[in-house]
Amino acid sequence: MTISTRCAVFVVTLGCLVAAAGSASAQFVLREDVHVPPGVTAEFESASKARTARMAEGGVSFGRLAAVNESRSHYRFQTILDDSFASVGTWRQEIADMPAGTNSRGVTELIESIDRSVWQARPDLSYIPDTLRVEAGEIGVVREVVLYPKFGLTQQVAELLREIRGLYRQHGIAGRRVVRELVLGAKGPAFTIVFLARDGQDLDADLEKTGAALGSDLQGLIGRVNRLCRDVEIVNYTNRSDLGYQPGN
Repeated sequence: MTISTRCAVFVVTLGCLVAAAGSASAQFVLREDVHVPPGVTAEFESASKARTARMAEGGVSFGRLAAVNESRSHYRFQTILDDSFASVGTWRQEIADMPAGTNSRGVTELIESIDRSVWQARPDLSYIPDTLRVEAGEIGVVREVVLYPKFGLTQQVAELLREIRGLYRQHGIAGRRVVRELVLGAKGPAFTIVFLARDGQDLDADLEKTGAALGSDLQGLIGRVNRLCRDVEIVNYTNRSDLGYQPGN
């Protein structure tokens, strides 16, 4: 098992992400990771904003979250779907029905590759306190931890995440811990865990406080999870709403 911390900073539409992350329903998220070649960043972003305008014109009913790494070569778009997997098909039809684009360059000239995946909320593994430590309008940083269980060990990892949830509840931890599971994608099996904070300093302080409160019990469970994983990734996000889309905006 390897643990990789991605130093690049990602940008996300946080308001909608917080609302989706805090949902207790089995909500699905469609993720599109778009890799862009050097030299076309500005044109790609312009095309992305034009696509957002066409989504609004076509009345697309699903919100889209936007993310980009520090080098602006890897863009991530997340569409918040319903609590039914059938909403994937509804989204695809709405995208197919929206007005056509007018970009003079072919998409192959602006995009190297696109990786698509679908994630499902796991409220049974998540921890959402009754009183939120950080309100949606205060969110400035999101940390995502991605767990890739070894073959055949997904259920064991899920059971340990459930134990961690119980530990959070037992101690009344203030911060949210939101878990989703990969249900369709090339890198499965996988879980993603999201933590929310005002900024980097607030994030570090909150995680340190949680670690002190839960002590060796938490560290022991995290160690057991890591040993069951072939890889662990840690990514931080900050806000950028201009590439996102919210219905009715």
